[in-house]
Amino acid sequence: MPLSLFRRLLLATLLLAIVWTLFGPSGIGEELLSLSLASLLPAPASPGPPLALPRLLIPNEDACTPPGAPTFLLILVCSATEHLNQRNAIRASWGGVRAARGLRVQTLFLLGEPHGTYSDQSSQKQLERESAAKGDILQAAFQDSYRNLTLKTLSGLNWADKYCPMARYVLKTDDDVFVNVPELVAELIRRGGRWEQWEKGIDPQREAGVENRQQEGKSTLGSRQVPLLYLGRLHWQVHPSRTPGGKHHISEEQWPLSWGSFPPYASGTGYVLSASAVQLILKVASRAPPLPLEDVFVGISARRGGLSPTHCVRLAGATHYPLDRCCYGKFLLTSHRLDPWKMQEVWKLLGGTEGGRTKPFCTWLQGILGIARCRINAWFQS
Repeated sequence: MPLSLFRRLLLATLLLAIVWTLFGPSGIGEELLSLSLASLLPAPASPGPPLALPRLLIPNEDACTPPGAPTFLLILVCSATEHLNQRNAIRASWGGVRAARGLRVQTLFLLGEPHGTYSDQSSQKQLERESAAKGDILQAAFQDSYRNLTLKTLSGLNWADKYCPMARYVLKTDDDVFVNVPELVAELIRRGGRWEQWEKGIDPQREAGVENRQQEGKSTLGSRQVPLLYLGRLHWQVHPSRTPGGKHHISEEQWPLSWGSFPPYASGTGYVLSASAVQLILKVASRAPPLPLEDVFVGISARRGGLSPTHCVRLAGATHYPLDRCCYGKFLLTSHRLDPWKMQEVWKLLGGTEGGRTKPFCTWLQGILGIARCRINAWFQS
């Protein structure tokens, strides 16, 4: 084979590999693109008046102050009164994990008041008994419905800021989502380490304006700084639905046509906020358009505060992934649309706690293919 032909084949292979890496199912290109969003942010808005949030019916004020080390990761799971099976499935699986990588993890459920067929006094009494027995329920005084998810999420974030201020990160998720707690904690440690290196000046090209906004928004745990982080599966260029009566309907009064699409935001199925990001969002949320779509609302509030989201392909978003030991055990941090029985099935597939694992999650080939293999599997199953 002539050398020139060999070089051409080598160059074509290299280009194909680059294109596959940046634009293929690995998700690397999306994450790199999300890192550029910080340079496009407008000037941060001034803080608004305090949020008018409903009172807490089950405040559980001491849920985050057990003896021992402070909470590293607080997981807030949006649930509903009638979803007892979902809550029990989470408690019996990933929600029962109290520590990962030597760091404390706490899982709590967010609820409003029962409504519809579940609005009688017996449902509320049953929920109060569940809270007394399990100690992991937070309930606020608003009607629990999909259109009140923004209110539910803000109530949870406000509780975290008030009663769990030592938590470094907060994951907001839903009760049909499987969370890979050990891998999520490892991911946050990895990203935290990267930020600490930047704070020491290893990345001199960071823009001064972004640095100032991040320095203003920091909270601390002891002597360790917790930088701004808003991490999730990003949605880009999403336009509001104008279908009357639809689940995601947004009126022109709520979001005028002239405003165009929503800014990039992380899927509500699972996104992570650092403690400083929680504080920032709570400060500016009262001046954001009161949208019922909580993930969009959080993204808008973050943008108003000068914080851009970071894409993470390992957070599944709305994608449902078929059961696979390697994907669920090693590469996915969350997976959506799992009923209580599937939740238990995944937990058994992974061997329960880390101590129950007897063999590696992935073969060497699966490890090389990584998250791309999981995304391709999901595409074929859809």
